[in-house]
Amino acid sequence: MSVAFLFPGLASLRAGMLHRLPDTAASATVLAEAEWGHPGGVAQLDTAEALAESEVARHVCLLVAGVAGARALIEDENVLPSAVAGHGLGGFAAALVADLLTFEEALRAVRLRAELLERAEEPVHDIGIRMAQHLATIPRRTHTLPYVAGTSGACLRGDANGVFDDLARSVALPVRWEAMTAALRSTGADRWVELSPGRALTADLTGGGAGAVGPMVRVVSVEERGIAEAADIARGAAGEGVAPVG
Repeated sequence: MSVAFLFPGLASLRAGMLHRLPDTAASATVLAEAEWGHPGGVAQLDTAEALAESEVARHVCLLVAGVAGARALIEDENVLPSAVAGHGLGGFAAALVADLLTFEEALRAVRLRAELLERAEEPVHDIGIRMAQHLATIPRRTHTLPYVAGTSGACLRGDANGVFDDLARSVALPVRWEAMTAALRSTGADRWVELSPGRALTADLTGGGAGAVGPMVRVVSVEERGIAEAADIARGAAGEGVAPVG
């Protein structure tokens, strides 16, 4: 079996998401690292009030949730991805799992993105330019996984600059769903796992039906199924009959 990890965007946010992450050692470690690296900690960022009022809270929570879920699958469930993709902000978690960003670098970048959006002093295309300038200061590293770019729909291999361009442009450009679906199919991944807190990214990719991804592809949401069942499906133990989430 070949597995793609999918990271949702801001539309998937919900109150309490950090308190309902997989109860695993790897997930707990991510939360501890985020507490150390985020000024003021993250424990109170996922309240309904914080998510409604703070763009920084929304951005940091989504990144932490995605990374915690991914590490839980990789380190605790031994589910190793063969490709990654992200919707908008979810691209930062995808780039991290592909070893193009460290957790510290990703946290810093999403905080900057959030602060620029919250101030709303510039058009989003100019914010994208600022993000590109910031990302240009981060060392380029070698891909460990193919990265499916949301803004172009391209499957990027060995192109760190292309990934960072996608991250910068994601603040202003829409996701190309059909192209992303085709690119994910091209990776050969036959299990697509949507990370917390997402429930709808796979539905967006499939257009609400399995036909878009092909009869041999199975899609599952960790949020819907839980970490253990999602891991079983990713390994093929419970793969038959799993329908796209909606």
